[in-house]
Amino acid sequence: MSFIRKTVSIALATVTATFVLASPAAASRNLGWLYTDNRGGAVFFDADLNDTAGLEKITVCDNASNGWGVRAVVDDFDGVGSYTVEDPSNDGHCKAIQGQFFTEEHRIDVMVYEYRGSETRNLALGSGVS
Repeated sequence: MSFIRKTVSIALATVTATFVLASPAAASRNLGWLYTDNRGGAVFFDADLNDTAGLEKITVCDNASNGWGVRAVVDDFDGVGSYTVEDPSNDGHCKAIQGQFFTEEHRIDVMVYEYRGSETRNLALGSGVS
C-alpha cells in the first residue's frame, strides 16, 4: 500500500510540475480595433509588431468628417509610461507611432475619444497586454 501511495504521489507531482512549467505568462495580446462610442474614430494596439517581441504600434484613425479629431491614450497599467496619438482630421490617413514603449507582457489600458480644442466626447475604453 505504501508503494502505491508513493507512486501516485510522484505521478501527481510530475503532472503538476509539467502543467505549472508549461503554463505561459500573460502572453502579448493585441487590443484590436477599439472604436469611439459613435464609431467616428478608432485605435489599434499591436502588441508585437510583425511578431517582434517588445515592439508595439499604436494606430489612430479619424473616420468621420465632423470637425472633431480623434485621440488615443495608451497607459502601462503599472504606471511606467503613457503615449498619446492624435489624428486631427479625416484626411484618409491614419496616424501611428511604433517603438518599444512598454514592459513585455504587462497590462496596458487604452482610451480613445473625439476632441475639439479642450472639448472631448464619445470615450471608449479597452485593455491589452504589451
